[in-house]
Amino acid sequence: MTDGLRLDIERPLNGWTTVRLTVADVGLEFIASYTPRDSIGDLAQAAAGLLDGVPEQVVVWNTEPEEYEFQFSAVGGRTHLKVRRYPDHRRRGRHIEALGASVDDDTIRIVRAIWRGLRRLCGAVTAEEFVASWGHPFPIATVERIGEQLRAMKSEGS
Repeated sequence: MTDGLRLDIERPLNGWTTVRLTVADVGLEFIASYTPRDSIGDLAQAAAGLLDGVPEQVVVWNTEPEEYEFQFSAVGGRTHLKVRRYPDHRRRGRHIEALGASVDDDTIRIVRAIWRGLRRLCGAVTAEEFVASWGHPFPIATVERIGEQLRAMKSEGS
């Protein structure tokens, strides 16, 4: 079980945002770019996919030139999240593991941490400010769907 898993994404500014992943006494922080992909939207889709039973997913964050990957592997109601750091976009099998950025827990707990982080971000900025600063719309429909699914699971006793 993971104690204190928390994801924070600061409100974007000029196409950049700070991402923090914290679990227990281990923390990872980096500043990500809005390009070439919408990593915030991809993260919301990955969380929704975990609830839908998608077994393997990757969310890539570009920090120019480095890239971080959140690799999700789910099986039997549990998810393993591993963060890998690459020196650039070329991969070629070379990666540098971010020290301690590995989480293994119930899928629901990991999804809930992501959902809460996305909800905090949503509350910190208007939809118009978000798209102007990030270059992509906030994934509000996906975040709301995740919240509905989490509430339904809680009421069912999952």
